[in-house]
Amino acid sequence: MEGVWFTAAVNEKGQLVACAFSDRDKELSEAVVRGAIAVDFSTQNDSFLNRRLQELHSLFSGTGRMDLKELDLSRVSGFRRRVYVQLSRIPRGRVTTYGAIAKRLGSLTYSRAVGLANAMNPLPLAIPCHRVLPSSLRVGNYGMPGRKPADGGYMKRALLEREGVKFQDDRVSKECVWSPV
Repeated sequence: MEGVWFTAAVNEKGQLVACAFSDRDKELSEAVVRGAIAVDFSTQNDSFLNRRLQELHSLFSGTGRMDLKELDLSRVSGFRRRVYVQLSRIPRGRVTTYGAIAKRLGSLTYSRAVGLANAMNPLPLAIPCHRVLPSSLRVGNYGMPGRKPADGGYMKRALLEREGVKFQDDRVSKECVWSPV
């Protein structure tokens, strides 16, 4: 997509460590990845990196898939890892709520922690945090480099629509809601 810049960092095994995308400029996207991990982009393995960037483009267009084994989650807490595992289970074309993920993890009181884990996701698109919504089924916030989370809802909706999620006015259609059992 023209006007969207992707940045990624991979480890020596080719696993994605951090990524970001921006509709503002490349430097913003790079700054997020550098901030997530200390990375010197000149030392990245080009073949691994190019493959991961192609996968991110596919995910952005609504067609790609990435397995958790392809991601390096060693820098995140155990709770966040558990959240990300649940997010990776949400099928394309479906959404769930922060509360449903929290309940699956043991307590509805974890809803805010699930929201925070989503906000801190070092691997947007690869870990589909855009598929998690408030219980109102409105799109809500979506953070992107160069934008406040409250200003990113248009991108979250666009990502969901590319994946086949149906909307009724400003809410996701109930037929697209998935429950983590």
